[in-house]
Amino acid sequence: LRNYLLYLDDRTKSITMCQLPNKKGDSEEKEASRSGSSSSPSFFRRNFFSITALLFATLIGLLCKSLSTHNLDRPIPIEAVPLWQTSEVHWVVRYFVGYLFGKFVPVGQLVKCPITVDWTNVQEADEAKSCINPVRAILEKADEFVDLNALFDVQVMDIERSVGGDNSPVHMTLLKKKASSDAATTKNNDDSKAPLILYMHGGGFTVRGGRGALAAQIFGYLHQLGETDNDVNDSANSFMDDAVFAMVDYRLAPEHQYPSATEDCLLALNHLVNDMNLGRGGIHVSGISAGATLAMEVTLKSMDMNIDSFYVDEPKIPLPSKDGTWSLDSGSFRRYSYSRMPPVDWLEWSLKAYTGMETNHEVESTLPYGMITTDVDITGGSIDAANWKRSFDESNATQLPRLFLVTANGDPLKDGGVYFKHVYEEVIKQVEAETPNSTEKQPQIKYVETTSGHTGHYIFELPIFEDTMKEWYAEMKRAHSRKLN
Repeated sequence: LRNYLLYLDDRTKSITMCQLPNKKGDSEEKEASRSGSSSSPSFFRRNFFSITALLFATLIGLLCKSLSTHNLDRPIPIEAVPLWQTSEVHWVVRYFVGYLFGKFVPVGQLVKCPITVDWTNVQEADEAKSCINPVRAILEKADEFVDLNALFDVQVMDIERSVGGDNSPVHMTLLKKKASSDAATTKNNDDSKAPLILYMHGGGFTVRGGRGALAAQIFGYLHQLGETDNDVNDSANSFMDDAVFAMVDYRLAPEHQYPSATEDCLLALNHLVNDMNLGRGGIHVSGISAGATLAMEVTLKSMDMNIDSFYVDEPKIPLPSKDGTWSLDSGSFRRYSYSRMPPVDWLEWSLKAYTGMETNHEVESTLPYGMITTDVDITGGSIDAANWKRSFDESNATQLPRLFLVTANGDPLKDGGVYFKHVYEEVIKQVEAETPNSTEKQPQIKYVETTSGHTGHYIFELPIFEDTMKEWYAEMKRAHSRKLN
């Protein structure tokens, strides 16, 4: 901008110097000056470009300052960088989407809602719901733009709880490839021999974020890969045709705190595998954001089912401290504190809502974002290598589940995902150290780093999304062949 202003200034001088002398005009200007007339029009005319550029620069500066900060009422970490200055982030997010995200996904409005509520008190519960439910309704309404019934065969089911004080069932939606009338009459489908994909949506454990839209994109592309698979083995080509994609509507916070969501997902997986006899062709666990955190814990606690892979996309992982507490504080959380996708104040609010923490305004008002700690490990021990090793040893599995991990520049949660990557690398190292002569190596991590902020690669980096799905599809194909042959 500075160079542009210098150019305009030089341009203005050149135009002024190159003007032909106009004796009549000069004498009229001098006469106007003697008579006391203002020479302002002539001044503005000669410096029009420079003045316009100066006003434009001032406007841009004010706009940048306004966009660089938003309504954060606590200290900002000194490492925080305005989004438009984060060169490692995709330009669409840096200059546009990063600022508009809150308009389309208004989760930031939830920070005004109460967390600790006596849900047995009708008036108190109604007041809390009147604050929370409008935001949930907006997200669920946006999800309706994707008509799952038009894309897949859809089965909705409820799973009854056999234990616990909550009598509400776990709601689950099963998706399968939409069969043509000819296929329905000529092919004897066997769901039990097909892959089972368990999917947990995101939303900070407090809303249903990207429930149907992202599920449709993922499952739809996996089917597309199956249709274009040119393998000579016809049975391998059709293994995805009968695949079941199960979406779990786990209970949400603050009404239901940890480990309610985990319990729902474990119950759903147990019902699908043991009661419905699904997943004999491979079991794959997946989740996005908060759902990715659930995918980690569900996989850890279901190793006896021989999970084949788990897809962990930008998980929400509080990191451990030496005093035995957990917090969202990390290098990425501090650097991207000005992020709106998702906003850091909502990330902490949802962590408190999920762990049942009361808000202490006096204490929290002095804490920089990310520094609020909780005594609850919402990952269920899945960021401890020893827990993975113990779970693997207690199962009859010969291979660890293969991890597909996605993190993103521009995402405050990025470092949590990187931390888990190091944890799982240590698990692989420990398992391989016990079987040094084994010809069968443990599956290695597929790690992907995107540049378009939290879940932005589903729109702005489609090649990365597609490449990741291709490798996950190949892993599903290998698992299917391994388990049925």
